[in-house]
Amino acid sequence: MTTISPQQTAADEEAVNHNATAAEPAVEQEVMAPEAEAAESPREQAASPSPVDEVEEVDAIPDDDAPEEEIPADEDFRALFEASLQESVPLDRGQLIDGVVVGFDGDQVIINVGGKGEGTVPASEFATVGMALPALNDTVEVMVTDVTGQEGVKLSVLDARKQHQWTVVEAALADGSEVDAHIVSEIKGGFRVTIGGLPAFMPRSEADVSRYVQADALVGTDCRVVVLDASRKPENVVVSRRRPMEAELAEKRRQFFAQHKVGDKVTGIVRRLVDYGAFVDLGGVDALLHVSDIAWRRLAHPSDVLTAGQPITAEIASIDAENGKVSISMKALLEDPWLHAAGAYSSGMRVTGTVRRLLDYGAVVELEPGVDGLIHSSEMSWTRRDVKPASVLAEGDVVDLSVLDVDADKRRIRLSLKQVLENPWQAWLNEHPVGSKVSGRVKNITEFGFFVGLTKELDGLVHIGNLTWKGDADACLAEYQKGQEVECVVLGVDVERQRVSLGIKQLQDDPFTLFLAGAKEGGRVSGKVVEAAGWGYVIEVADGVRGRLSKRELPKEQEALEIGAEVEAKIIGVNKKKREVDLSVRQMLRDEERDAIRHYRSSQAADSTPSALALELQKKLMARENK
Repeated sequence: MTTISPQQTAADEEAVNHNATAAEPAVEQEVMAPEAEAAESPREQAASPSPVDEVEEVDAIPDDDAPEEEIPADEDFRALFEASLQESVPLDRGQLIDGVVVGFDGDQVIINVGGKGEGTVPASEFATVGMALPALNDTVEVMVTDVTGQEGVKLSVLDARKQHQWTVVEAALADGSEVDAHIVSEIKGGFRVTIGGLPAFMPRSEADVSRYVQADALVGTDCRVVVLDASRKPENVVVSRRRPMEAELAEKRRQFFAQHKVGDKVTGIVRRLVDYGAFVDLGGVDALLHVSDIAWRRLAHPSDVLTAGQPITAEIASIDAENGKVSISMKALLEDPWLHAAGAYSSGMRVTGTVRRLLDYGAVVELEPGVDGLIHSSEMSWTRRDVKPASVLAEGDVVDLSVLDVDADKRRIRLSLKQVLENPWQAWLNEHPVGSKVSGRVKNITEFGFFVGLTKELDGLVHIGNLTWKGDADACLAEYQKGQEVECVVLGVDVERQRVSLGIKQLQDDPFTLFLAGAKEGGRVSGKVVEAAGWGYVIEVADGVRGRLSKRELPKEQEALEIGAEVEAKIIGVNKKKREVDLSVRQMLRDEERDAIRHYRSSQAADSTPSALALELQKKLMARENK
């Protein structure tokens, strides 16, 4: 095929006009317009016929030795040539034009646009603008990007699409309408977006109505956006996906609050979990599902039951259309387990539960889903008072317990761990009854006595009053040291109060008891004054036994008694609690006088004539009795 330059074309045109005027025979040469020449490229010969296919074609300039072919008449050739010239359109950079796909060369698509002939478009541009790769003979709109290169005309589908998209974007900016966009990738501060091939920027704050949305969930998705800003020079487009979403959500909220009320059953998708519950999307309205409303049983965290993206069904617990707030409850759709708990549990019964939560003051145990009980720290051990729950139990432990009491109205069950264990105080008492002897080391000394270790867990108290029968108890206490081995007598065990009372002086006979065995109230005793006080005197009547002699129990004529003085008196009272006896010299003397009078009377009964002395004694006796 002959390729003709513009100068040659002009010369040939003049020659043709001259030949037509002179009516000379047709010249044996085929002249083709640039557009026809481009269409006759080797790639197009089988696919796209040129405008001059209606006439006989020559594949190349004939050699000198090649046989000449028949040339059409002058009139037909002139018409064809003028038609080709009319179809030849000059190509300018930036021009939009429709072209026809004539072939493929590697990653380039070859397009015939007329004018200077063929141009190429990178195949990747079709994917960028969201178009499928065209087939042969498909018509494609392109933009001329270069007409001066050695490789011929360069074309761009992307730039052509951008040209149209700028019109769309500017119109959307003006009227606030939405346009289709594709989120390409995440970049600093937001996302790279394309609008039909036109690059744009979407700030992160404009990407979604929720600030918790993940970038991975957005990249690669198509969406509707509004244009916030657009300028061609410099090229800059800013868009928002959030604002169309807000408008859509506002309409959904309006419809939701108009159509729903408290008690309605709704379905939704768990959108986000927090420590105190979960946020559920009810179709444009976010509802709060509090952790206490997820299930009847106690949950440590919503993730124990729920996961993000999980569909759920719940009941509307509260609704506030004015503030746009909704609370829902899953457990409201479930049977309340406490409806039968009061009849299922009673005081004293043995139960098994799972430790769900440890507290500073105890542990929460699940007896069944939705029914929990509390073990107070005081009910965890028989021997330890200040028990740390974590030192006894761990979350997840399965334990046997005893029910202390049930309060169905307050939904509370008190449990005890130690009640199912053997009471070490009772067990120790069974082995060591009151009066038995035990040994142990002094563990701690106080001002009121000291504690003796009986077992690894049990201690007994020796009170200062149980150290000695006589002498100074404080001085006796000072003789004991920590770690000293001592022998004691069990005085008593208080199982409920968890106390063991011990005595050391009880290892010996009680001198007071021995004293009372030989003396009784009304009898006479002798003793020594060991202490003088304002109220009277303290008389030691036996070893370790003291008596009280009040001053009013002395004769009026009695002088003050000195320490160490011997005294004989009558026992007028016994105080076993204070381990003391009350004494009286006055009553003893009076008893002696009465005895003398009675003796005298009995002796005078034998002698009928009373003497003067007898008469005098009789008068005194009658006077005292009258008093």
